[in-house]
Amino acid sequence: MTLQPAHFVTLFIIVFALWEWLSGRARAERKSKEDWQMAGLSAAGMVLIQRPALLFGIAWIAGLIIPQYQGGLSWLVSDYFWPTLIGYIALEELFHGLGHWFAHARRPKSRWLQRLQGLYKIGHRPHHLSGGNDGKGQLTVTQTFVEHWLWWFIMPNYWFQFLALYLGLTEVFIIGTLFKGLWAAHNHVNWNYDLYFLNHRWAWVRNSMYALCHIFTFPTQHHHHHARGKNSGSNLCNLLAIYDWLLFGTLVIEREKPKVYGWRQTPEEEHSALYRYFYTDLAKLR
Repeated sequence: MTLQPAHFVTLFIIVFALWEWLSGRARAERKSKEDWQMAGLSAAGMVLIQRPALLFGIAWIAGLIIPQYQGGLSWLVSDYFWPTLIGYIALEELFHGLGHWFAHARRPKSRWLQRLQGLYKIGHRPHHLSGGNDGKGQLTVTQTFVEHWLWWFIMPNYWFQFLALYLGLTEVFIIGTLFKGLWAAHNHVNWNYDLYFLNHRWAWVRNSMYALCHIFTFPTQHHHHHARGKNSGSNLCNLLAIYDWLLFGTLVIEREKPKVYGWRQTPEEEHSALYRYFYTDLAKLR
C-alpha cells in the first residue's frame, strides 16, 4: 500500500488530537460531543464521498473538454521540479484564499453573486462552530477538516489540486498537498508557540517574528480567525500570510491568544452535528 498525503496528515491529526486530550485541552466544555461528532462526520464524508467524487468528476470533465492535455505537464516535474512545486503551492493557496475571502466578504450587490456567496457562507459556517455558546470552547486540531458537506465542491483550490493531478503534476501534487495539509493542521492545534517569539525580551527576535508573520501564517494568527469578534474575518490564508497582507488586506498580528473561540450558534447547531453538517437553507439564496 502506497502512503498518500492524506495518510500523513491524518496521522498528524490523530497524534495531536491525543495530545490535546491527554493534556486537557480538548475535554469537557472545551470540546463538546457535537464537535467530536462533526469531526467524525467530516472525516467520513471527505474520505468516502467528497474527495473521490471530486477526483472522478474533474477527471471526467477534463476528459471531455481537454483530453489531449492529460499528463501534458508532466515534463515540468522532471525538468523544473522546485519552481513548479513553489508555483503549485502559491496558486493553490491563492485559490483557497479567494474562496475563503468570498465566504467572509461583505454582501455583494449582484443578485447572482449574493446567491453564490450564500452557498459559501453555508458551506463554511460549521468550520467556525466549536464548543458551545458559553465561550469556553477551544480550537483543536480536528477542526482542520470540519466543514459543511458543500465545502469541498465549491472551493476552487480543490478543483485546482485535482486538475493539476490530471495534467500530470503527480509528484508536485503529493508533496504540495502534504506540506499544505500539515501546515494547516499545525495551525489548528491548541498551541501558540509564535507568541513566545512575538513577545520575546529581545527586540530583534520580536521584530523578526513579526516580519515572518507577514509572509507565513502561524497558529495564533489562524486562532484569531477562529475567534468570536472582529478578527474572525482576518487571516484568511492557511499558509501564505503575504496574500492577507498585500491582496486581501486582512492580515492581523496579535500578541496574545483570543479570549473566546467559535461563533455563536443557534440551538439546533449547538446540539446537533447532523444539523451543522447537512443544513442547507436554499431559501436564503433566493
